[in-house]
Amino acid sequence: MFMKAEIITYETKNMTNSKRSIISKRLFGFTDRTRDSKYIYKRKGILESIPYVMITKKTFVVSVKDVRKIK
Repeated sequence: MFMKAEIITYETKNMTNSKRSIISKRLFGFTDRTRDSKYIYKRKGILESIPYVMITKKTFVVSVKDVRKIK
């Protein structure tokens, strides 16, 4: 069975480090720690709730129905 999919790629060459970090955190999620690491929270990213296939570091494939969640 085949499903329609779309390749998504993005470039961060002309972005500041903080913008790169924001994009990465929103897509893939991150681990948030309080002061002294007393509490640890896992913040979910967009791609954690939808199936995807990673091709390269900044290129991945998602189904056509899930593209709207990313853009």
